Amino acid sequence: MTHADHAAIAQLEDVFQQQKAAYLKAPHPTLDERRELLQAIPGMVLANAKRLAEALNSDYGYHPEMMTYAHDVVSVAGRAQYAASMLETWTAREYREMEPHIYGSSKAYIEYQPKGVIGNMPAWNFPVELTVGPLCEMLAAGNRAIIKPSEQTPAVGEVLAEIIGATFDRDRVAVVNGGIDLAKHFSTLHWDHLLYTGSTAIGREVMMNAAKNLVPVTLELGGKNPTVFTEEALTPENIRAMMGMKMTKNGQVCINVDHSYVPAGSVDRFVNLIKDFVENTVGDYTQAPQICSVINTRQFDRLGSYLDDARQRDTAIIEVGSAAQRGDDSTPSRMPLTLVINPEQGSLLDRNEVFGPILPIYTYTDFDQVIGSIQSGDRPQGVYVFSDQQELVDKLRLNTSSGGFCVNAAGLQGAQESMGFGGVGKSGMGRHHGVEGFREFSNPRGCVEVARDNNLDLIMSPHGEVTREFLKQATGGLLD
Repeated sequence: MTHADHAAIAQLEDVFQQQKAAYLKAPHPTLDERRELLQAIPGMVLANAKRLAEALNSDYGYHPEMMTYAHDVVSVAGRAQYAASMLETWTAREYREMEPHIYGSSKAYIEYQPKGVIGNMPAWNFPVELTVGPLCEMLAAGNRAIIKPSEQTPAVGEVLAEIIGATFDRDRVAVVNGGIDLAKHFSTLHWDHLLYTGSTAIGREVMMNAAKNLVPVTLELGGKNPTVFTEEALTPENIRAMMGMKMTKNGQVCINVDHSYVPAGSVDRFVNLIKDFVENTVGDYTQAPQICSVINTRQFDRLGSYLDDARQRDTAIIEVGSAAQRGDDSTPSRMPLTLVINPEQGSLLDRNEVFGPILPIYTYTDFDQVIGSIQSGDRPQGVYVFSDQQELVDKLRLNTSSGGFCVNAAGLQGAQESMGFGGVGKSGMGRHHGVEGFREFSNPRGCVEVARDNNLDLIMSPHGEVTREFLKQATGGLLD
């Protein structure tokens, strides 16, 4: 372990203890205090939007400025504003019914209490949104937070450390940057809650570390998200809707379109619609200024290995765009949009999440065949269907399980600030965004206030004749 790794771990331990002490001293911030914290976020990201865009461009090799503004700045600002506007509703007590014959006019309610100090390990694909976005619900719930940005986006991590440090007190929100050793240590601390976004394999390690300390976790992981087309839905408009999502971050999104199901007799039409859309909107996909690069050579080589495996199996491959270019220190890694027709079962593309500009296309002759194929795999973050046949849409929705479900769209379940977002099974657990996120980072404390007109003698030990008579009535005479 290097000196830098030791220093980062020491910094983490120090700020962790500082936040733990601060939480115990002031465990329940007022709504005004929470609102003030949330209202600082829009100004922070908007004032530093240019710097964040430059940092993302540096980390990726090439990342369009508008993509940063849309997905890592404006969306975060809106999420903070929404959380601030909903504070009174989210934090309100939820009263529950009580048996009046026993409890009289007593009260029972759920009170949402801050959990304490929360750790956040965001992924590299949305290094701002996955850092500051969940922070909105964490602060709304009254918590303190420590963030460990991905080591694959060091430039963004440096900017985040600076601007968050200038906006929040260190004992409220802090950023600690470092490499793999810091990441491994991060999940071993006694957090009050831990959020991890990334691969299923690393998520399993994070959960195992957290389990040793009984730390509750929220895991936002990967998944092979299917996109189903019925015959009448093969239109330019629907292709535009699907490709608008696939082109976001160049496919490097956990809820992106992973593969498509298309009627067997229409695969050529589907391919031509995609080609026409790409050529008419961005031209050469590989070099298009609207498309960000593959983040690094590690990811480029991973995607290349999937395609090499498909070629060795004589699978039909169609490249939309000029030839791929592996980057170096001065040039980004670029790939064409690559369509792969009916990858062989068990192939790398069939088994692994794509997470890039490759689209496997599977053909089907019967809709039940599609449902069976989806059911046989792990539960994904999203299931998407393009269809005007409501009966088939409902059949797909009711016979599959996923973190989200979209009709005539893809990925939009993760873009709603008012709706909880997450996976299921191997694609994740727990939710953030909206009231579900607020509750995820809160302790739903059950509270009872007993009134003087109670009849607790009916149930309290030691049990006597009063209890006997009560139980005889309650059980219909079963107790003699």
